[in-house]
Parts: sequence; structure tokens; C-alpha cells
Amino acid sequence: MNLINNLRKILILTLLLWGQARAQGRLDKAITIKIHRQPLAQALTEIGRKGGFYFSYNTNIIKGDSLVTLEAEARPVRQILDKLLGDRYEYEETGQYVILLLKTAEPPVRIYSISGYVRDENTKEKLTDASVYESHQLASTLTDSNGFFRLRLKDKYAHAVIIISKQLYRDTLLLIRPGYDQEFAFSLEPAAVAELAPLVVTNHVERTWLGKWLLSPKQVLQSMNLAGFFADKPVQFSLLPGLGSHGRMGAQVINKFSLNLLGGYTAGVNGLELAGVFNIDQRSVRWLQAAGVANINGGAVSGVQLAGVHNQDLDSVKGVQAAGVGNVVMGGFGGVQLAGLFNKVKGRTSGLQAAGLANSSGEVDGVQVSGFLNSTRRLKGVQIGLINIADTSTGYMIGLVNIVKNGYHELSLSADETLPINLSYKTGTRKIYSILRVGYSPGRSEDAYATGIGIGNEHVLSRCMSLASEFYLLHFYRRNGEDAPLIYRIQPSLKIRLAKKLSLSAGPAFSFYTGEKNTHSFSWSGNSSSWWGWTTAINFF
Repeated sequence: MNLINNLRKILILTLLLWGQARAQGRLDKAITIKIHRQPLAQALTEIGRKGGFYFSYNTNIIKGDSLVTLEAEARPVRQILDKLLGDRYEYEETGQYVILLLKTAEPPVRIYSISGYVRDENTKEKLTDASVYESHQLASTLTDSNGFFRLRLKDKYAHAVIIISKQLYRDTLLLIRPGYDQEFAFSLEPAAVAELAPLVVTNHVERTWLGKWLLSPKQVLQSMNLAGFFADKPVQFSLLPGLGSHGRMGAQVINKFSLNLLGGYTAGVNGLELAGVFNIDQRSVRWLQAAGVANINGGAVSGVQLAGVHNQDLDSVKGVQAAGVGNVVMGGFGGVQLAGLFNKVKGRTSGLQAAGLANSSGEVDGVQVSGFLNSTRRLKGVQIGLINIADTSTGYMIGLVNIVKNGYHELSLSADETLPINLSYKTGTRKIYSILRVGYSPGRSEDAYATGIGIGNEHVLSRCMSLASEFYLLHFYRRNGEDAPLIYRIQPSLKIRLAKKLSLSAGPAFSFYTGEKNTHSFSWSGNSSSWWGWTTAINFF
């Protein structure tokens, strides 16, 4: 008997589930229907007949006598009803019936306020410029000169957490029930000295000259108070700092997409940030940041950073950085750095640093290229510019003047077959050094002068002997001002060191020039365009 009862229950349950499954599929059943200017009630009856169900609805919410026209072929009943009734209705399936209901409107969001005073727990003094905020709604305010605040919130959350923060004090939290105005009194306990250390922030974008100019004192105070709070959001829009989708809390939010019509002040970006004028970010920026005028970042930058005028980064940069005027990076840089006038990297630069006027870096393990000056403390790569300067160098300098403070320096007094008196200054490294040279031939009928530049290399053979190879470009002219052609001169020499800062050198030379031969009137070689010569010198330093 028990077996029969159990089988009966299973059969009934199966039939119920099968019936429910059939009912739940009525709105998804595809039908074909064509109606032309028929009453709505008649159209619903026809849809129900083809779908195998009945409609149930309140005639007060649906006007059954309104004329409708509808044509659909093999379409789900749900789509046909949406087209016929619009988006004001929802449908519910029960047995053989489909019930038509008006969509219930969401209750309006009400605004309520939290207000009160904030005091020092020990002295009972009212605290000015304390930050009061609710993290979920990103709503915030500062206490006034009397320690008073008023914070407006929305009641769309089940609860709200009010946090009060101020530098040198411990945070205070309060969980409240939303929906009505409330007033509280808060006391903040001064933080112990040991608790203050983690709050120290080294990279303050607010302290840069652009930060001081573009940000208000209240925005700076807010960021200092909330140094330990940051939130992540997908998108933010702003007109100016504090006037945007995240309000006064914008500086504490890291966004995936940030659009600032004029300028923005955010915690950071992990995606894309664009600004008509400027972007200011407290922390790291990743992938792409572009501004019409300037970008200022407190954290590391990875990706592409573009500015019409200036980029300033208080940490490191890795990727591509370009500015119309200049780039300043307080940490290291890796990648390609381009500027119309100057680049400055305080740390190590690896990659390419190129500027129209000047480049500066703490250490270069790449290439510096500028129209005028390159400088670094330690050179491991290559410098190309009119003037190149380094404290120490194991790399290469290519320029008119190459100065290595702790490198190769030599003053050379020489004579050769062209002029008996020549003075040369050589600076750089033994790998490659630059040469500035002047020469003079006194007391002759054809007094001659020479100025020139050159590059050289010195290969050490032993403790007191080395081989120098030098190439010169020399400009000769006579006392009456008449110019001679530019002379190209290759000059190897053997150098013997006599003392720590004194050596002698001598060797052959080969000189040549291009141009009309009859323009040459010096006595050393007639009208020849090339010749062999000699040189000998005494060298100091």
C-alpha cells in the first residue's frame, strides 16, 4: 500500500512540474499573427488562441477598445506583447493564464543629512578641517571653524558608515540607519607617534608648483586627511577638481576611465585619462594619459603619457612620454622620452631621451640626444649633443665639447708641418674624447692662424706608453682675413708618460682638403690637395 501511495505522489508531482514547465514556456512560444485596425481586446484574444493560453488583466489599466495594427511572423509571444503594449507592462505566467500587470515604479530616493560637531577627545576643543565622509556614496565635507559639519546622503542603501578623519588623529567610525536627519557629537583621539609613521606620504602632487596653483586649500586638506582611503570606480567625469561625478571625493578614487573637460584631480588611473587642460593624480597611472597642457602624477606611470606643454612625475615612468616643452621625472625612466625643449630625470634613464635643447639624468644607460646639452652623473650609454657632460663615464660622448669631471683631461702644446704653435684641449674618456684646437705661425710673410675641432681615442699599451688616434677638422686663414679651405687631418701618435701629469707624443699625419687647388697659397705644400706631415707635442694633466 505504501508503495502505491508513493507512486501516486510521484505521478502527481511529475504532472504538476510538467504543467508548470508548459506554462512557463508560453511567453517564449513563437506564433505568426496579422492584425489590422482591430480592438486591443480582440487582438489579445487572438494572440492567446494561437499561443494556447488566456490573458488576464485589469480593464482599468488596459484600454481594450483602442484600435491596433500588428504583423509578426514566427515571433515569441513576449516580443509581440512588447511591441503591442510598450514597456509599461510586465507579464506573469500562471497555469493557462498570462497576467498583464503595470510595472511598479521604484520608490524615489530621499535625501537626509547627518550633522554634528567634532572635538578633540582630550582637550574638548573643536576641530577645524576634519574630513567627514561616507565611503559607499563618496560623499564628504570638512568641519568649519566651529568644528561643525553637515553631510547629505541618499537613503538607497540599507545602512551608512560615517568616518571622521584628520591628520594626527585616529579615525572614528559610526554605523547609522538611513532615511532621516540625525545629529551626533564626535570625539577624535590623538594618534600615538608610532601610528603616524605609515601615514607619511612622500610624493605630494599638491606641493608641486602646478598643484599649488591649480588646487584649492580645502582640496589639499581633504587629501591629507584621507591619505589612507582610496576607492576603485569604473568611470569619472569632471569639469574641474571637485566639480565632477565623484564630487569632493574624486581625489580618493582610482578610475578605469577618467574624462576631465578642463581639469581633474583623482587618486589614479588604470586605463585611460583625458583632459582638455590638465590631469593631477595622487598615485599611479597606467596605459594612457593625455592632457592639452599638463599631467602631474605622484605615483609610477606605465604606458603612454602625452602633454601639450609639460609632464611632471614624482615617481618613475616606464613607456613613452612626450611633451611640447618639457618632462620632469623624479624617479627612474625606461622607454622613450621626447620633449620640445628639455627632459629631466633624477634617477636612472634606460632607453632614449631626446630634447630640442637639453637632457639631464642621474644615470644614463641608453641614449641622450639633444640640440645643445646632455648631462648626467654616470654615463653607461651614449650622449649625442653639442655639449656633453658627465661626472663619470664608461660610455661614449659624441659632440663638440665632451666633459667628464672624473674622466680624461689633457692640455697639449704641439708643433707640426703646418704651424709651429698649436694649443689643444682634450676632454672625455679614453674611448672617445673631444678636442678644441687653436694654432698660430708668427713672424712669417704669410702669417697663418688655425681653429678647429676633433675627436680622439687613446689605447693604453703599458703603464707608461699609449697610442692615440685623432681626427681634426681645421680652418686656416691669413692675417689679411683671406680664408683657406677646410683641412681634414688624421694624426696617430705614440705617447710616452714621463710623470703623472706630463707626457711627450709624436707621430705622422695625413692632411687633405677639397675645393679649388689655386685657393691654397700656404708654403708648406704648394698647391697640393693632400700631403703627409708630422706632429710632436708635450702634454699636461
